Amino acid sequence: MTSHDYLVEMTFAPFSSLPTPQEVVTLAERFALPTLEALEKLTAAGRILAGGPLLAAVGFSFIARAASPEELEERVTCLPIWPRARTRVVALGTFERRAATIRNRILKA
Repeated sequence: MTSHDYLVEMTFAPFSSLPTPQEVVTLAERFALPTLEALEKLTAAGRILAGGPLLAAVGFSFIARAASPEELEERVTCLPIWPRARTRVVALGTFERRAATIRNRILKA
């Protein structure tokens, strides 16, 4: 079965007001730490190829490998942060495939 790579970005929506210190602790305990632990396990299992926390932002970005979009969706929606996160997924192609497409277009022109 062929697998595909996806760029996944998960960020928190802006708060309408500054969270209290207790709200920050609650978010960290309920969402951030459990998500980091889940992402570490997925990385160890080879399902995440690279990634980490976003710099100067609250969120995570990673390259996930999945056999299908449905498999990826199942994996992402099981992360603790998912219900609170803005999630963006980009299917990634390969440089080799893009070069072949361009070569085919040149030959047909």
